[in-house]
Amino acid sequence: MTVRPHFPGHDVPQQTPRGGAPVGALHELAPIELAAVVYLRAWCAGGADRGMIARDFGLVMGDAAGSAVANFDALMSTLLENARRPVMRHGLGCSCIGGDENAFANLVAAAAGQDHDEALLFASALIKGHAAWGAVDLALRLGQVFLRLARMPNTAPVPTHAQHNSRYKN
Repeated sequence: MTVRPHFPGHDVPQQTPRGGAPVGALHELAPIELAAVVYLRAWCAGGADRGMIARDFGLVMGDAAGSAVANFDALMSTLLENARRPVMRHGLGCSCIGGDENAFANLVAAAAGQDHDEALLFASALIKGHAAWGAVDLALRLGQVFLRLARMPNTAPVPTHAQHNSRYKN
């Protein structure tokens, strides 16, 4: 049996799962990054929350929305199936941003700006090497959607229900 020394007044705090620690707040994000975080959370929540993504994509893409939703589904599947470790995210109603959410938001924003190298850097932080290029390709295909969302007034994504707690899940 291993005994760890205990130093009074120096208790080890409960660790936040890697990638889940808050690194910022939603209100600090530019529209593209905000949309990426909210849609990541909504996609993972499933159900009606995924419907929000399709609705919003339809507003800005019209007839091309189906293809954009399929690309987002593929991006999310690639992310979660090829993650280096479980991807952490906060609840839909949480006002902070976790580290993994921040990396995903930057991946999407870099792809929307056609910055392939930067997008690959952020993809590589989340996704195993063999799948990172595929994720970047999908994110590049979604660039137009996120640019259009960012340019439309009053289109910031809003969760379909209030959820005030944070949660960390894969």
